[in-house]
Amino acid sequence: MSITYDADGYITGGKSAARVTPNFQLRELARSDGSVFVHRDLVRSLQLLRTNYGAPVRVAGHNAAGGLGSGKRGLFLWLSADDMDALEKHATKLLRDNSLSAVQPKGNRLYVESHEPGHLPAVSARPAFAQALTVTATYETGGNFPFQTVTGNFDGAGISFGPIQSNLKSGTLQQLFREFQQENPRLLRQCFDNKDHFDEWNELLGKSRAAQIAWADERSVGSRKARVAQPWRGYFETIGSKKPFQEIMTRQAYRDYGSAMVKAVTWLSGVVPIRIRSFPCLAALFDLCVQQGSLDKAHSQIRRRIEREKPNDEFELVRIAVEERGKKANKRWRADCISRRLGILERHPVRVSESGQTSTRNNANLILIRDSNVRGLENYLVTARGNREVG
Repeated sequence: MSITYDADGYITGGKSAARVTPNFQLRELARSDGSVFVHRDLVRSLQLLRTNYGAPVRVAGHNAAGGLGSGKRGLFLWLSADDMDALEKHATKLLRDNSLSAVQPKGNRLYVESHEPGHLPAVSARPAFAQALTVTATYETGGNFPFQTVTGNFDGAGISFGPIQSNLKSGTLQQLFREFQQENPRLLRQCFDNKDHFDEWNELLGKSRAAQIAWADERSVGSRKARVAQPWRGYFETIGSKKPFQEIMTRQAYRDYGSAMVKAVTWLSGVVPIRIRSFPCLAALFDLCVQQGSLDKAHSQIRRRIEREKPNDEFELVRIAVEERGKKANKRWRADCISRRLGILERHPVRVSESGQTSTRNNANLILIRDSNVRGLENYLVTARGNREVG
C-alpha cells in the first residue's frame, strides 16, 4: 500500500503523491512538517464535500484555534475555497446527514470536524447505495469518476457510458436518455453546446439498433476504437456530471443489480442467523452481484465453510461468501474477484493469490465506504423498486 493506516483508521503516512481520494493526494493532507495524521472518515467527508461543491477545496490548516479542534487531533480540518458561502452550504448538508459532526465558518476559513472513531453514525440507505455504486463502478471502468466514463465501440456495444457501462447494444443507454429527457429535458439540452448535435442525438435514439451502433463506430477513435471523438466525449462527460442524471443511473443500477444483492443478503441470513447491515458488507455483496451475478454457484461451498468455521459476525460471514464465490470464477479472474471484495470489506487494497494468479485491486473511492451500518435499508429497497423514486 502507498498509504498507511493505524488500527483506528487514521492515515499516518505514505507516498506524498499517493491519491487518497479521486481529488486529494496525501501531500494535501500533510502538516507543514510533512507529517500526516487524519482519520479516514474525515477524508471521506472531504471528498464528498469536494464532489458536491464541484470545484477545488483546499486544506487551510490543522491546528486548533478559537476553541475549535481542541482534543480532536486528526478529526478536524480548516478548509478554504473560492466560494466560501457555497462551501459552507454543502458542508452543512454533510452535517445534517451525519457525515460531519461540526461545521463552523471563521474568517476566510471553514472548520469541519468528523465523529469519533468507533462511534460513527449509520449512513442512510440512499447515499450508501450511491456510494457503493461509485466504488464498484471505479473497479468496472478503471476511472475515478465513473459517472462520466464513456468508451467507444471497442467491444461491439457501440457507446458505453456511466458506472455500469450502459450501452447502445443492450438498449440500456437509450433507456437512460429517455428517462432524462422525460424528467429534465431542459437540463439535457443545456449539456450540448451545438443544437444540431442535440437534434442528431435525439434522432439517433429513434433509429434501429444496427444504425445506432454504426453511428457510434464512426465516432470511435484510438486504439481498438476505445475512445469517443470530440465533441461527443465532452457531451457525455458533461451529462454524467449532472446530479439528476446520476440519480437516473443509480436507479438503473438498482434495477439491474440491487435486487440480486437483496437476494444474497436474504440467503446468507437464512443459512446462519446473522443480520447483515454494515456498509462494507452490503457494498461487498453489491460488487459481487455486479461482477458475478449472484452467490448461487457457490451455495454448497459457502454452506460447508459456514458449518466448519461458524462465523461470529457479518464480516466473517460475508468474507466466506465472497471468497467461495470468487473461487467459482474463471481461473484467470478468481484473484481479481476476491481482491475487489476484500478491499471493500477492509477498505483498502488487499493482495490475493488464487489459482496461480495474484491481484491487488486499488480503488481511490474505497474511502467512501464508511465503517458503520446502513440505516433504513428495508424502506429504501421497497421504494427503489419503483419506476421513479430513488429513496
